[in-house]
Amino acid sequence: MITPDKMINRITLHGLGFIQVQLEADQRLHVWHPELPRRRCFEDSAIHNHRFSFVSKVLVGTQINTDCQVTPDEAGSHISYIHEGPRSANGGRPWVPDGKVRVAELRRKEVGAGQEYFIWAYHHHHTQPGGNGKVATVMRKLGEGEKGAHSLCLAGVEPDADFDRFQWSEQQLWEVLQDVLLGAKL
Repeated sequence: MITPDKMINRITLHGLGFIQVQLEADQRLHVWHPELPRRRCFEDSAIHNHRFSFVSKVLVGTQINTDCQVTPDEAGSHISYIHEGPRSANGGRPWVPDGKVRVAELRRKEVGAGQEYFIWAYHHHHTQPGGNGKVATVMRKLGEGEKGAHSLCLAGVEPDADFDRFQWSEQQLWEVLQDVLLGAKL
Protein backbone atom coordinates (compact mmCIF):
# COMPACT_ATOMS: atom_id res chain seq x y z
CA MET A 1 0.00 0.00 0.00
CA ILE A 2 1.36 3.43 -0.96
CA THR A 3 0.74 6.38 1.35
CA PRO A 4 1.68 10.07 1.18
CA ASP A 5 5.30 10.96 1.97
CA LYS A 6 5.52 10.37 5.72
CA MET A 7 9.05 11.70 6.05
CA ILE A 8 7.62 14.88 7.42
CA ASN A 9 8.04 12.98 10.70
CA ARG A 10 10.67 14.80 12.69
CA ILE A 11 12.42 11.67 13.95
CA THR A 12 12.55 8.17 12.39
CA LEU A 13 14.74 5.12 12.04
CA HIS A 14 16.81 4.52 8.91
CA GLY A 15 17.45 1.03 7.56
CA LEU A 16 21.20 1.66 7.62
CA GLY A 17 21.15 1.59 11.42
CA PHE A 18 20.71 5.17 12.55
CA ILE A 19 18.11 7.65 13.74
CA GLN A 20 17.35 10.54 11.43
CA VAL A 21 16.07 13.84 12.81
CA GLN A 22 14.82 16.45 10.34
CA LEU A 23 16.30 19.89 11.11
CA GLU A 24 15.84 23.27 9.48
CA ALA A 25 17.81 24.55 6.47
CA ASP A 26 18.21 21.16 4.71
CA GLN A 27 19.99 19.66 7.70
CA ARG A 28 19.61 16.29 9.44
CA LEU A 29 20.93 14.93 12.69
CA HIS A 30 21.99 11.28 12.32
CA VAL A 31 22.59 9.17 15.42
CA TRP A 32 24.01 5.63 15.42
CA HIS A 33 23.68 3.29 18.40
CA PRO A 34 24.47 -0.44 18.51
CA GLU A 35 20.95 -1.32 19.74
CA LEU A 36 19.15 0.25 16.75
CA PRO A 37 17.49 -2.07 14.22
CA ARG A 38 18.79 -2.24 10.67
CA ARG A 39 17.27 -3.70 7.54
CA ARG A 40 17.56 -7.52 7.36
CA CYS A 41 19.95 -7.39 4.41
CA PHE A 42 22.17 -4.67 5.93
CA GLU A 43 25.45 -6.62 5.72
CA ASP A 44 24.82 -7.18 1.99
CA SER A 45 23.34 -3.77 1.15
CA ALA A 46 25.23 -1.04 3.02
CA ILE A 47 26.77 0.49 -0.14
CA HIS A 48 24.62 3.36 -1.38
CA ASN A 49 24.62 6.84 -2.82
CA HIS A 50 22.53 9.98 -2.33
CA ARG A 51 20.66 12.13 -4.80
CA PHE A 52 22.30 15.17 -3.17
CA SER A 53 25.78 16.32 -2.25
CA PHE A 54 26.34 16.96 1.44
CA VAL A 55 28.77 17.95 4.13
CA SER A 56 28.55 16.20 7.46
CA LYS A 57 30.17 17.12 10.78
CA VAL A 58 30.84 14.42 13.36
CA LEU A 59 29.63 15.59 16.77
CA VAL A 60 30.22 12.45 18.84
CA GLY A 61 32.34 9.36 18.20
CA THR A 62 34.13 8.30 15.03
CA GLN A 63 32.50 7.76 11.65
CA ILE A 64 34.16 5.33 9.22
CA ASN A 65 33.46 6.15 5.54
CA THR A 66 34.49 3.88 2.69
CA ASP A 67 34.38 5.27 -0.86
CA CYS A 68 33.51 2.76 -3.59
CA GLN A 69 33.85 2.65 -7.34
CA VAL A 70 30.78 1.08 -8.95
CA THR A 71 30.88 -0.05 -12.59
CA PRO A 72 28.04 -1.59 -14.63
CA ASP A 73 28.95 -5.23 -15.26
CA GLU A 74 26.57 -8.11 -16.04
CA ALA A 75 29.04 -10.44 -14.28
CA GLY A 76 29.19 -8.12 -11.24
CA SER A 77 28.64 -9.17 -7.64
CA HIS A 78 25.85 -6.72 -6.77
CA ILE A 79 22.54 -5.51 -8.13
CA SER A 80 21.96 -1.76 -8.13
CA TYR A 81 18.49 -0.65 -7.01
CA ILE A 82 17.13 2.84 -7.63
CA HIS A 83 14.87 4.40 -5.00
CA GLU A 84 12.22 6.46 -6.75
CA GLY A 85 8.51 6.81 -6.23
CA PRO A 86 6.22 7.43 -3.30
CA ARG A 87 7.05 6.13 0.15
CA SER A 88 5.38 3.01 1.50
CA ALA A 89 3.43 2.90 4.77
CA ASN A 90 6.73 1.89 6.47
CA GLY A 91 8.49 5.03 5.21
CA GLY A 92 10.79 3.58 2.53
CA ARG A 93 10.91 4.12 -1.19
CA PRO A 94 10.64 1.23 -3.69
CA TRP A 95 13.73 -0.86 -4.57
CA VAL A 96 13.68 -1.03 -8.39
CA PRO A 97 16.44 -3.19 -10.00
CA ASP A 98 18.74 -1.05 -12.14
CA GLY A 99 21.36 -3.57 -13.37
CA LYS A 100 24.31 -5.61 -12.10
CA VAL A 101 27.48 -3.84 -11.02
CA ARG A 102 31.04 -4.53 -9.96
CA VAL A 103 32.21 -2.87 -6.72
CA ALA A 104 35.73 -1.87 -5.72
CA GLU A 105 36.50 -0.21 -2.40
CA LEU A 106 38.71 2.82 -3.03
CA ARG A 107 39.61 4.31 0.34
CA ARG A 108 38.53 4.17 3.94
CA LYS A 109 38.68 7.17 6.24
CA GLU A 110 37.96 7.60 9.94
CA VAL A 111 36.39 10.95 10.77
CA GLY A 112 36.47 11.95 14.43
CA ALA A 113 34.40 14.33 16.53
CA GLY A 114 34.80 17.92 15.34
CA GLN A 115 35.79 16.90 11.80
CA GLU A 116 33.75 17.19 8.60
CA TYR A 117 33.50 15.11 5.47
CA PHE A 118 31.95 15.75 2.05
CA ILE A 119 30.14 13.35 -0.30
CA TRP A 120 29.21 14.20 -3.91
CA ALA A 121 25.73 13.37 -5.18
CA TYR A 122 25.54 9.84 -6.66
CA HIS A 123 28.95 8.86 -5.21
CA HIS A 124 28.79 5.32 -3.78
CA HIS A 125 30.02 4.74 -0.26
CA HIS A 126 29.19 3.00 2.97
CA THR A 127 29.35 4.36 6.48
CA GLN A 128 29.71 2.65 9.82
CA PRO A 129 30.16 3.86 13.36
CA GLY A 130 33.54 3.26 14.96
CA GLY A 131 34.48 2.72 18.58
CA ASN A 132 31.54 1.83 20.82
CA GLY A 133 29.07 2.21 17.93
CA LYS A 134 27.69 5.52 19.21
CA VAL A 135 28.07 8.34 16.69
CA ALA A 136 26.21 11.56 15.99
CA THR A 137 26.58 13.75 12.90
CA VAL A 138 24.88 16.84 11.48
CA MET A 139 24.48 16.62 7.71
CA ARG A 140 23.70 19.59 5.45
CA LYS A 141 22.47 19.06 1.89
CA LEU A 142 24.28 21.14 -0.72
CA GLY A 143 22.33 20.43 -3.90
CA GLU A 144 19.96 17.81 -5.20
CA GLY A 145 19.91 15.75 -8.39
CA GLU A 146 16.85 14.73 -10.36
CA LYS A 147 17.21 10.94 -10.30
CA GLY A 148 16.67 8.80 -7.23
CA ALA A 149 19.44 7.44 -5.03
CA HIS A 150 20.75 3.88 -5.31
CA SER A 151 21.47 1.06 -2.91
CA LEU A 152 23.51 -1.98 -3.87
CA CYS A 153 22.59 -5.46 -2.69
CA LEU A 154 24.67 -8.59 -3.12
CA ALA A 155 23.27 -10.62 -6.02
CA GLY A 156 21.07 -13.44 -4.73
CA VAL A 157 20.09 -11.55 -1.56
CA GLU A 158 16.56 -10.19 -1.35
CA PRO A 159 16.57 -6.48 -0.39
CA ASP A 160 14.60 -5.49 2.70
CA ALA A 161 12.13 -3.17 0.99
CA ASP A 162 9.77 -3.40 3.99
CA PHE A 163 12.07 -2.02 6.72
CA ASP A 164 9.75 -0.15 9.11
CA ARG A 165 11.13 3.31 9.85
CA PHE A 166 8.39 3.76 12.46
CA GLN A 167 8.83 0.50 14.44
CA TRP A 168 10.15 2.32 17.51
CA SER A 169 8.19 5.04 19.28
CA GLU A 170 9.41 8.63 19.13
CA GLN A 171 10.09 8.42 22.88
CA GLN A 172 12.40 5.42 22.37
CA LEU A 173 14.24 7.25 19.60
CA TRP A 174 14.69 10.40 21.70
CA GLU A 175 16.04 8.27 24.57
CA VAL A 176 18.66 6.72 22.28
CA LEU A 177 19.53 10.15 20.94
CA GLN A 178 19.96 11.40 24.51
CA ASP A 179 22.17 8.41 25.37
CA VAL A 180 24.51 9.18 22.48
CA LEU A 181 24.57 12.98 22.80
CA LEU A 182 24.57 13.27 26.59
CA GLY A 183 26.04 9.94 27.65
CA ALA A 184 22.93 9.07 29.68
CA LYS A 185 22.08 5.45 30.42
CA LEU A 186 19.07 3.94 28.66
